[in-house]
Amino acid sequence: MLLHVSNNYFLVFKEYQIMGRVLCLPLLFLLFASVVYAQETPQYEVFAGGSYAREDLTDIKTINSIGWHASLDGTANNWVSAVFDFSGYYSSPKINLGLSVPIPIDTSTYLYLFGPRFTYRKWHRLTPFAEGLIGVANSKFTASSVGLTNAVSSTTFAAGFGGGADYAISRGFAIRLIDVDYVPTRFREITVNTTTGQVGFNGQHRTQNNVRASVGIVLRFGSR
Repeated sequence: MLLHVSNNYFLVFKEYQIMGRVLCLPLLFLLFASVVYAQETPQYEVFAGGSYAREDLTDIKTINSIGWHASLDGTANNWVSAVFDFSGYYSSPKINLGLSVPIPIDTSTYLYLFGPRFTYRKWHRLTPFAEGLIGVANSKFTASSVGLTNAVSSTTFAAGFGGGADYAISRGFAIRLIDVDYVPTRFREITVNTTTGQVGFNGQHRTQNNVRASVGIVLRFGSR
């Protein structure tokens, strides 16, 4: 009799174990889904932040520039979007143009780029992305030490290839942890014009191999 009762308790205990496992499976699935697939796709994202650039100013000199970076991102679906990208960089280097002493100049460079961005949204908070952008760059400089107070300006082709990652704080707000791009441009070399003696973009066209890195905040609007 005791053995029979014990067997009944054992069978009931096993049934509860099986039922518990069966009930836990959908709960675990829902928990896993909330972690992996909880991130929604916004209709628009606006980014603004600070940026650093390593600019390939001349064929013998690169410079460190500090500036700003902003973009507007309109999503087509959960993985591809169109990006309007704008940034500006400023520095005050000295460049050697073959004169007796290096010339101090004040520079500003602006990038206006557009293209696709590819985003991975399967993680709950972290959103990595890659992008390929093309557009134009405008560069200006003055050199008051040689009487060049009016800005000399040049506009040329530019592109941006790279990517980064955002970390979501809430549905409508994220932090851009990093955005790094290789930015080639095609300015003429800065040289002294042998006829006029003026410093300007007088040399040969050359591909400048620039790099930029940005951080900031992202505002997200709407959902798809």
